[in-house]
Amino acid sequence: MSGQIACNLLIGSDPLFTLSLIERYVFRKAALATFGAAGGLIAVIWIVRAVQEVNIVMNKGQGILTYLTMISLGVPTLTAAILPLALLIGLVRTINQMNGDTELVVLHASGASRTTLLRPFLAVSAMVAVLVLVLHTLAGPASMSKLRSYITEMRADLVSVVIQEGRFIEVNQALTFHVASRAPGGILQGVFIHDMRDPDLAQTYLAERGNVVKLDGDAYLVLENGQIQRQNAGSNNVSTIRYDSYAFDLSSYGNSAATEFGQMELSTAELLSPSPDSVLYQSAPGRYRAELHTRLTGWLHALAVGFLVLVYLGDPISNRQGQNFVIFACCTVAIGTKALGVVAEGAARESIAAIGAMWALPLTAIGLSILLLIADRKALPDNVSTSAERFGRAIVAWIRRKLPTLAVFMRDEEEKAETVA
Repeated sequence: MSGQIACNLLIGSDPLFTLSLIERYVFRKAALATFGAAGGLIAVIWIVRAVQEVNIVMNKGQGILTYLTMISLGVPTLTAAILPLALLIGLVRTINQMNGDTELVVLHASGASRTTLLRPFLAVSAMVAVLVLVLHTLAGPASMSKLRSYITEMRADLVSVVIQEGRFIEVNQALTFHVASRAPGGILQGVFIHDMRDPDLAQTYLAERGNVVKLDGDAYLVLENGQIQRQNAGSNNVSTIRYDSYAFDLSSYGNSAATEFGQMELSTAELLSPSPDSVLYQSAPGRYRAELHTRLTGWLHALAVGFLVLVYLGDPISNRQGQNFVIFACCTVAIGTKALGVVAEGAARESIAAIGAMWALPLTAIGLSILLLIADRKALPDNVSTSAERFGRAIVAWIRRKLPTLAVFMRDEEEKAETVA
């Protein structure tokens, strides 16, 4: 039996890449469930980003097309992160539905085994894995780079478009702009900027004129004939610096989170061969290392999900045999493997040894699952899952019995409190 399973695991009962009628049926159900779950998760992410970035239209004067573009550009990177979770949801739902409709029971009664689910599930997992790899290495970095370009353009538009004559405009809680009037050609007259981004130093910029220029992808507000007033925190002394021309860097306004994660905007080729002159690489080479291996290992987690679902849920399971506990255990192992991978990614920024853990986690899950499939063994023995299910039901029953007593106790305490009051 184990030899047959090993053979099916490697080449299948049909010619390579050819699915039988039953396997096509399973593949179709699993694919629809997986990509349906992915669509729902992506929609939620898109809506959350839309709500977070609504100030682009409300406060920063950008058009609806720019708004829709910006909230969509971050989706590919987030999609690559949630696709393994969508795959887990889709495969578990498929197994649960087939188990509930007794389809798994019929398949096993006809002589089939978990290998009947092997190729369709691995085909769906492979599709998701390829999609994750493409998003991680190509589409994601390209979208993040494009997003950075939009942000730079918006920073230039901050003064040339958004700032209104005669009004004090707060870009954020620490930066305020004021323009007395506008002249032809985009010239700003009577410029006032109050900068309190540094909690230890307040700076006020005054200028007769100002104009927005772009240089090497960055936006600057060139101020003419003005002065800078600086005051240290806790001091009443104000120092004044007069200037004929001063370039105020618009690319540095707001928080610095955009520059902290600059490695996400780089292409995979740039991560493989970073420029030695890069300031970001010189200051934090570990971020390059962690980002590169995150992109290269992400697809393995999708394959690991497919194998884990097979070894945990590939056989028919009734409620009495601990079906709920087995599903819980499968999801815990799959999500735990991914969570540990995220922890290893963070550690890889400081330690090269953590890179091994990033690769070992999904590969270990895949390797152990293959061994269990070849040996035709379950991840959890029936007696373990049954005992765990009974224990869980006993806990739930105990809680239900105690809830009325707890409700009566709380009501009595509230009545006593009202009487004392």
